Amino acid sequence: MMSSKTVSVLHVIGNMNRGGAETFLMNVLRNIDRNKFEFIFLCYGDAKSDYEDEITQLGGRIVRTPDVKDVGILAHIQHLRRIIAEYNIDVVHAHTYYNSLFSLIAATLSGVLRIAHSHSTQSEPNPNLAKRVYFLVSKIGIELFANKFVACGNEAGRALYMPWRKFQVINNGINIKDFVYDQDNRNSIRTELGINKNATVLMHAGRFAEVKNHDFLIDTFAEYQKYDPKSQLILVGDGPLRKKMEDKVEKLNLSNAVKFLGLRSDVYRIYSAADAFVFPSIFEGLPVVLIEAQANGIKCIISDAVDKNVKVTDSVIFHSLSSGPKTWARHIFEANKAHVDNSHILANGAYDMSANIDAIQMMYSEARNAKK
Repeated sequence: MMSSKTVSVLHVIGNMNRGGAETFLMNVLRNIDRNKFEFIFLCYGDAKSDYEDEITQLGGRIVRTPDVKDVGILAHIQHLRRIIAEYNIDVVHAHTYYNSLFSLIAATLSGVLRIAHSHSTQSEPNPNLAKRVYFLVSKIGIELFANKFVACGNEAGRALYMPWRKFQVINNGINIKDFVYDQDNRNSIRTELGINKNATVLMHAGRFAEVKNHDFLIDTFAEYQKYDPKSQLILVGDGPLRKKMEDKVEKLNLSNAVKFLGLRSDVYRIYSAADAFVFPSIFEGLPVVLIEAQANGIKCIISDAVDKNVKVTDSVIFHSLSSGPKTWARHIFEANKAHVDNSHILANGAYDMSANIDAIQMMYSEARNAKK
């Protein structure tokens, strides 16, 4: 039973599937003092989330509400206020980028601590004029209604908040020891997938959505195959563009070389099975997968649209998307693809989950102290 001094934190996240922000929150839930902090995750719609069972096992809760697109802004804010009252929420921690404005308004009207958290440098590529106006209004509103401002990196913070706004960077920390290179994992994953132990394996992990740029990735792999015909590509994740990418792979006669693994709970094992992690996103904040990959010591060839602060080790190489798939393929082929031990670098830096937990608990302590 929760203590009367337990702080209830409502994470407004949309869903708890296997995405970057969601994985970060799960790492927090796994490591935070759950006798002092109770986590409630606000998800939209009725679909079960990937992390739902684990959340329940760890003492967290999922609460569902209709999406703002389905009920309108005013009804959505009223739904949020009822949830804040019903669950005796002390902190509203909003992770839904520009849409965070609505939960921050509801939290302000309810008189609870309000945290805005930016996990990306954009919300979508090439927004139209109406969207750009909405984004500006949301930025102003977030400035007015939040009383704590957090970002996964400097570029993500500058993207969401007003130019003068100071914000706290909380890195997307991980349990580093879980991701260290393991030869047994390499052998077992390759055996499971039917991949020759001597084949070069490229890997990507991410949602099949426009921002992840799978089109470019598959074109790059098609070019890479000209250098290394026995190479393989592993794609971890799911999403709306998966079928389109499967069709593209078939059209390029790459079906025997590209493996769609879907959602996996053992991604930490798959890094060890690969030789290079390829990440050509159109934009990003500071992706958790790139911290995981560096902890594993795999070579990371990534888009220069990703926040440069993600380069914590020498395993990361930035390339411009404008150079095209042929150039990317050549750079990947020429890169030294041996795993290196980066664990000591990350453990001594700000990406160890223990350092993140201290910062997060301190951030929530304002509401906790008010309950004493």
